Amino acid sequence: MRLEISREVLAGIRAAAAAAHPEEACGLLFGGNGLINGWMEARNIAGRPETEFEIDPAALFAALRAERAGGAQLIGYWHSHPNGNVEPSRRDTELADADGKVWVIVAGEDIAAWQLVETPLYGCSEYRIEQRDGYRAAVPSFCGMARRFRHVPMATGEVRHLIPKDKGDDIVPLIAEAGYPAIAPILNDLMVWTVDPNTPICRALIDYLNTLGEPMVEPIRKVLRGNDGDHKSLCLREMVPALPRAARIRLMDDLRALAEHPSEAEHYEGVDDEARSVLAGLAESGA
Repeated sequence: MRLEISREVLAGIRAAAAAAHPEEACGLLFGGNGLINGWMEARNIAGRPETEFEIDPAALFAALRAERAGGAQLIGYWHSHPNGNVEPSRRDTELADADGKVWVIVAGEDIAAWQLVETPLYGCSEYRIEQRDGYRAAVPSFCGMARRFRHVPMATGEVRHLIPKDKGDDIVPLIAEAGYPAIAPILNDLMVWTVDPNTPICRALIDYLNTLGEPMVEPIRKVLRGNDGDHKSLCLREMVPALPRAARIRLMDDLRALAEHPSEAEHYEGVDDEARSVLAGLAESGA
Protein backbone atom coordinates (compact mmCIF):
# COMPACT_ATOMS: atom_id res chain seq x y z
CA MET A 1 0.00 0.00 0.00
CA ARG A 2 1.19 3.52 -0.81
CA LEU A 3 -0.42 6.90 -0.38
CA GLU A 4 -0.30 10.40 -1.72
CA ILE A 5 -1.52 13.38 0.26
CA SER A 6 -2.48 16.63 -1.43
CA ARG A 7 -0.58 19.78 -0.54
CA GLU A 8 -3.84 21.41 0.59
CA VAL A 9 -4.59 18.61 3.06
CA LEU A 10 -1.00 18.58 4.31
CA ALA A 11 -1.03 22.34 4.88
CA GLY A 12 -4.43 22.16 6.55
CA ILE A 13 -3.63 19.53 9.16
CA ARG A 14 -0.28 21.16 9.90
CA ALA A 15 -2.02 24.45 10.56
CA ALA A 16 -4.68 22.79 12.75
CA ALA A 17 -1.99 20.96 14.74
CA ALA A 18 -0.04 24.18 15.26
CA ALA A 19 -3.17 26.00 16.43
CA ALA A 20 -3.99 23.25 18.96
CA HIS A 21 -0.46 23.01 20.40
CA PRO A 22 0.39 22.03 23.14
CA GLU A 23 -2.70 19.80 22.94
CA GLU A 24 -3.26 17.10 20.34
CA ALA A 25 -5.42 17.98 17.35
CA CYS A 26 -7.35 15.29 15.50
CA GLY A 27 -9.76 14.68 12.67
CA LEU A 28 -10.77 12.67 9.62
CA LEU A 29 -9.22 12.04 6.20
CA PHE A 30 -11.09 11.51 2.95
CA GLY A 31 -10.13 10.26 -0.48
CA GLY A 32 -9.75 7.05 -2.42
CA ASN A 33 -7.43 5.02 -4.65
CA GLY A 34 -4.50 5.87 -2.42
CA LEU A 35 -5.03 9.63 -2.57
CA ILE A 36 -5.89 11.71 0.50
CA ASN A 37 -7.57 14.81 -0.91
CA GLY A 38 -9.92 15.89 1.87
CA TRP A 39 -9.79 16.44 5.62
CA MET A 40 -11.69 17.86 8.54
CA GLU A 41 -10.79 18.76 12.09
CA ALA A 42 -12.83 17.19 14.90
CA ARG A 43 -13.08 18.00 18.56
CA ASN A 44 -10.60 16.13 20.74
CA ILE A 45 -12.69 14.79 23.63
CA ALA A 46 -9.86 12.89 25.37
CA GLY A 47 -9.53 13.43 29.10
CA ARG A 48 -5.89 14.50 28.72
CA PRO A 49 -5.70 16.22 25.31
CA GLU A 50 -2.10 17.26 25.90
CA THR A 51 -1.02 13.60 25.58
CA GLU A 52 -4.07 11.79 24.15
CA PHE A 53 -6.71 12.14 21.49
CA GLU A 54 -10.19 10.83 20.91
CA ILE A 55 -12.17 11.95 17.89
CA ASP A 56 -15.62 13.28 18.72
CA PRO A 57 -17.96 10.37 17.82
CA ALA A 58 -20.53 12.82 16.45
CA ALA A 59 -18.09 13.91 13.72
CA LEU A 60 -17.18 10.32 12.91
CA PHE A 61 -20.79 9.12 12.69
CA ALA A 62 -21.74 12.10 10.53
CA ALA A 63 -18.89 11.30 8.12
CA LEU A 64 -19.92 7.64 7.92
CA ARG A 65 -23.55 8.58 7.24
CA ALA A 66 -22.44 10.98 4.52
CA GLU A 67 -20.26 8.29 2.96
CA ARG A 68 -23.16 5.83 2.87
CA ALA A 69 -25.24 8.50 1.17
CA GLY A 70 -22.65 8.84 -1.59
CA GLY A 71 -20.39 11.44 -0.01
CA ALA A 72 -16.62 11.49 0.44
CA GLN A 73 -15.00 8.18 1.38
CA LEU A 74 -13.50 8.07 4.87
CA ILE A 75 -9.98 6.80 4.26
CA GLY A 76 -8.51 7.35 7.71
CA TYR A 77 -7.80 9.52 10.71
CA TRP A 78 -5.19 12.08 11.65
CA HIS A 79 -3.86 13.46 14.88
CA SER A 80 -0.89 15.45 16.09
CA HIS A 81 1.91 14.63 18.49
CA PRO A 82 3.06 17.81 20.27
CA ASN A 83 6.13 15.88 21.49
CA GLY A 84 7.55 15.97 17.95
CA ASN A 85 7.50 12.19 17.37
CA VAL A 86 5.55 10.81 14.39
CA GLU A 87 5.76 7.23 15.68
CA PRO A 88 2.45 5.83 17.01
CA SER A 89 2.31 5.82 20.80
CA ARG A 90 1.54 2.78 22.94
CA ARG A 91 -1.95 4.18 23.51
CA ASP A 92 -2.43 4.58 19.75
CA THR A 93 -1.59 0.90 19.30
CA GLU A 94 -3.85 -0.22 22.12
CA LEU A 95 -6.91 1.75 21.00
CA ALA A 96 -6.70 1.57 17.21
CA ASP A 97 -9.09 -0.65 15.24
CA ALA A 98 -7.72 -3.03 12.62
CA ASP A 99 -10.23 -1.63 10.11
CA GLY A 100 -7.84 -0.97 7.26
CA LYS A 101 -7.98 2.77 7.78
CA VAL A 102 -4.88 4.94 7.60
CA TRP A 103 -3.53 6.80 10.62
CA VAL A 104 -1.64 9.96 9.74
CA ILE A 105 0.43 11.53 12.52
CA VAL A 106 1.75 15.07 12.21
CA ALA A 107 4.45 16.46 14.50
CA GLY A 108 5.59 19.96 13.67
CA GLU A 109 6.65 19.86 10.03
CA ASP A 110 7.09 16.09 10.06
CA ILE A 111 4.35 13.67 9.03
CA ALA A 112 3.96 9.91 8.58
CA ALA A 113 1.20 7.45 7.71
CA TRP A 114 0.57 4.15 9.49
CA GLN A 115 -1.81 1.21 9.38
CA LEU A 116 -2.57 -1.19 12.21
CA VAL A 117 -1.95 -4.87 11.53
CA GLU A 118 -2.75 -7.85 13.73
CA THR A 119 -1.05 -11.24 13.71
CA PRO A 120 -2.02 -14.29 15.78
CA LEU A 121 0.10 -15.30 18.76
CA TYR A 122 0.53 -18.92 19.77
CA GLY A 123 1.82 -19.99 23.16
CA CYS A 124 4.98 -22.08 23.10
CA SER A 125 4.47 -23.47 26.60
CA GLU A 126 0.85 -24.62 26.23
CA TYR A 127 -0.33 -27.20 23.71
CA ARG A 128 -3.54 -29.01 22.89
CA ILE A 129 -3.69 -32.47 21.36
CA GLU A 130 -5.45 -32.81 18.01
CA GLN A 131 -6.04 -35.75 15.69
CA ARG A 132 -4.48 -35.00 12.33
CA ASP A 133 -4.32 -37.51 9.45
CA GLY A 134 -4.74 -40.38 11.87
CA TYR A 135 -2.02 -39.16 14.22
CA ARG A 136 -2.17 -37.28 17.49
CA ALA A 137 -0.36 -33.94 17.21
CA ALA A 138 0.56 -31.30 19.78
CA VAL A 139 -0.65 -27.91 18.52
CA PRO A 140 0.40 -24.60 20.15
CA SER A 141 -2.52 -22.87 21.82
CA PHE A 142 -3.80 -19.61 20.39
CA CYS A 143 -3.28 -16.89 22.97
CA GLY A 144 -4.28 -13.66 21.30
CA MET A 145 -3.33 -11.17 18.62
CA ALA A 146 -0.16 -9.13 18.33
CA ARG A 147 -0.87 -5.54 17.29
CA ARG A 148 1.53 -3.15 15.63
CA PHE A 149 1.52 -0.24 13.24
CA ARG A 150 3.32 -0.62 9.94
CA HIS A 151 4.59 2.42 8.11
CA VAL A 152 2.72 3.27 4.91
CA PRO A 153 4.87 5.10 2.33
CA MET A 154 3.26 8.44 1.55
CA ALA A 155 4.18 10.93 -1.16
CA THR A 156 4.02 14.45 0.26
CA GLY A 157 6.11 16.34 -2.29
CA GLU A 158 8.81 16.76 0.38
CA VAL A 159 11.95 14.68 0.00
CA ARG A 160 12.56 14.17 3.74
CA HIS A 161 9.44 12.03 3.93
CA LEU A 162 11.11 9.51 1.63
CA ILE A 163 13.40 8.35 4.45
CA PRO A 164 12.27 4.86 5.54
CA LYS A 165 10.80 4.35 8.99
CA ASP A 166 10.50 0.57 9.01
CA LYS A 167 12.76 -2.27 7.85
CA GLY A 168 9.88 -3.62 5.78
CA ASP A 169 9.09 -0.29 4.10
CA ASP A 170 8.07 -0.47 0.46
CA ILE A 171 9.17 3.11 -0.09
CA VAL A 172 11.92 2.58 -2.68
CA PRO A 173 9.52 3.04 -5.64
CA LEU A 174 8.67 6.51 -4.29
CA ILE A 175 12.37 7.26 -3.85
CA ALA A 176 13.03 6.17 -7.43
CA GLU A 177 10.16 8.32 -8.70
CA ALA A 178 11.67 11.37 -7.02
CA GLY A 179 15.08 10.43 -8.42
CA TYR A 180 18.43 12.18 -8.32
CA PRO A 181 19.20 15.06 -7.75
CA ALA A 182 15.96 15.50 -5.75
CA ILE A 183 17.06 12.86 -3.23
CA ALA A 184 20.60 14.24 -2.85
CA PRO A 185 19.85 15.77 0.60
CA ILE A 186 18.81 12.38 2.04
CA LEU A 187 21.43 10.04 0.56
CA ASN A 188 23.24 9.70 3.91
CA ASP A 189 19.92 8.99 5.63
CA LEU A 190 19.13 6.30 3.06
CA MET A 191 22.52 4.68 3.61
CA VAL A 192 21.58 4.12 7.27
CA TRP A 193 19.01 1.60 6.00
CA THR A 194 21.57 -0.43 4.00
CA VAL A 195 23.12 -1.95 7.13
CA ASP A 196 21.23 -5.23 7.42
CA PRO A 197 21.09 -7.30 4.20
CA ASN A 198 18.44 -9.56 5.74
CA THR A 199 15.81 -6.81 5.63
CA PRO A 200 13.68 -6.04 2.56
CA ILE A 201 14.41 -2.32 2.67
CA CYS A 202 18.18 -2.94 2.59
CA ARG A 203 18.09 -5.10 -0.52
CA ALA A 204 15.76 -2.77 -2.38
CA LEU A 205 17.74 0.34 -1.45
CA ILE A 206 21.09 -1.13 -2.44
CA ASP A 207 19.69 -2.14 -5.83
CA TYR A 208 18.37 1.37 -6.43
CA LEU A 209 21.33 3.32 -5.02
CA ASN A 210 23.68 1.27 -7.16
CA THR A 211 22.05 2.84 -10.22
CA LEU A 212 23.08 6.37 -9.19
CA GLY A 213 26.81 6.02 -9.81
CA GLU A 214 29.04 9.03 -9.05
CA PRO A 215 26.68 10.70 -6.50
CA MET A 216 27.14 7.70 -4.19
CA VAL A 217 30.86 8.30 -3.66
CA GLU A 218 30.53 10.58 -0.64
CA PRO A 219 27.75 8.62 1.12
CA ILE A 220 29.83 5.46 0.71
CA ARG A 221 33.00 7.25 1.86
CA LYS A 222 31.17 8.27 5.04
CA VAL A 223 30.40 4.60 5.76
CA LEU A 224 33.98 3.55 5.02
CA ARG A 225 35.23 6.14 7.52
CA GLY A 226 32.67 5.19 10.15
CA ASN A 227 32.73 2.64 12.95
CA ASP A 228 30.43 -0.10 11.66
CA GLY A 229 32.62 -2.86 10.27
CA ASP A 230 29.75 -4.98 9.00
CA HIS A 231 28.35 -1.99 7.10
CA LYS A 232 31.78 -1.32 5.60
CA SER A 233 32.06 -4.92 4.43
CA LEU A 234 28.63 -4.80 2.86
CA CYS A 235 29.41 -1.55 1.04
CA LEU A 236 32.73 -2.89 -0.21
CA ARG A 237 31.14 -6.12 -1.35
CA GLU A 238 27.89 -4.90 -2.90
CA MET A 239 28.07 -1.15 -3.55
CA VAL A 240 31.62 -0.07 -4.32
CA PRO A 241 32.05 -2.59 -7.18
CA ALA A 242 28.87 -1.21 -8.76
CA LEU A 243 30.36 2.30 -8.98
CA PRO A 244 31.82 3.54 -12.27
CA ARG A 245 35.57 3.08 -12.47
CA ALA A 246 36.26 6.81 -12.05
CA ALA A 247 34.16 6.85 -8.86
CA ARG A 248 36.02 3.86 -7.43
CA ILE A 249 39.30 5.63 -8.10
CA ARG A 250 38.05 8.58 -6.02
CA LEU A 251 37.78 6.14 -3.10
CA MET A 252 41.33 4.83 -3.60
CA ASP A 253 42.84 6.41 -0.47
CA ASP A 254 40.07 5.02 1.73
CA LEU A 255 40.37 1.58 0.13
CA ARG A 256 44.13 1.49 0.68
CA ALA A 257 43.79 2.61 4.30
CA LEU A 258 41.32 -0.18 5.02
CA ALA A 259 43.38 -2.78 3.12
CA GLU A 260 46.75 -1.87 4.61
CA HIS A 261 45.96 -0.50 8.07
CA PRO A 262 42.73 -2.06 9.31
CA SER A 263 41.78 -1.85 12.95
CA GLU A 264 41.53 -5.09 14.88
CA ALA A 265 37.73 -5.00 14.54
CA GLU A 266 37.93 -4.28 10.80
CA HIS A 267 40.31 -7.20 10.29
CA TYR A 268 38.04 -9.48 12.32
CA GLU A 269 35.06 -8.48 10.18
CA GLY A 270 36.95 -8.99 6.91
CA VAL A 271 36.92 -5.34 5.88
CA ASP A 272 40.57 -5.47 4.78
CA ASP A 273 39.91 -8.49 2.57
CA GLU A 274 36.95 -6.76 0.90
CA ALA A 275 39.03 -3.60 0.33
CA ARG A 276 41.87 -5.63 -1.23
CA SER A 277 39.36 -7.31 -3.51
CA VAL A 278 38.12 -3.94 -4.77
CA LEU A 279 41.69 -2.72 -5.26
CA ALA A 280 42.56 -5.87 -7.19
CA GLY A 281 39.62 -5.25 -9.49
CA LEU A 282 40.83 -1.73 -10.14
CA ALA A 283 44.35 -2.98 -10.84
CA GLU A 284 43.04 -5.50 -13.35
CA SER A 285 41.14 -2.73 -15.14
CA GLY A 286 44.30 -0.65 -15.42
CA ALA A 287 43.88 1.81 -12.54
